[in-house]
Amino acid sequence: MRKWLTVRTAYLYILTGSALLSGVVLFLAYRVFSWSYAHVSPDSFLARLAHGLVNYIGRTPIAAALFFTVFAGLFMLRSQKLAGDMKQIVRAAEELANRGAFSELEVASGGELKALAGNLRRIRTSMASISAERISTPLIPNETSVLLSNEEVMAFILRIKSLLRALESEDSGSLPSELDREALKREAHGLERLLESLMTAS
Repeated sequence: MRKWLTVRTAYLYILTGSALLSGVVLFLAYRVFSWSYAHVSPDSFLARLAHGLVNYIGRTPIAAALFFTVFAGLFMLRSQKLAGDMKQIVRAAEELANRGAFSELEVASGGELKALAGNLRRIRTSMASISAERISTPLIPNETSVLLSNEEVMAFILRIKSLLRALESEDSGSLPSELDREALKREAHGLERLLESLMTAS
């Protein structure tokens, strides 16, 4: 991208061109009015209107009002392309932020706006390719994750139930025998070893 093709340069070009064209229009309007005033009767409506405007308003305010009116119209007309391109870029950026994609982005201007539109298109293409890779790539299970079989899960549940029954019998007031205590200890140690193996594998 050339350094002088910037948005600031574009608006400066539009501003200068609108001012020059407004000056040309004002000069032509003055010449046409002078020629018309010289070829009409002093008692005509055009002559009386010209005298009234000059006497009550003045030549300078009339010329300034005509100049700025033409200038504003030309500026709005010539800057329409830049304004349209800016709206398109803002819309595309908003859609990209909200949905991760946007519809077609056409920019008629060059320079910074064209480069910005190109960058947005590249971002959209990159995001689309990343999404496609995520969809097409199958999920690989974690090799370190522990997968228990149904028998192991059942054995784990039975051990927990055995411990719960022993604890319930102790809570009910019946003291467990020495044999029951040894079985309770064995179940507790077995569950402890199983949990340690699970933690080591994960």
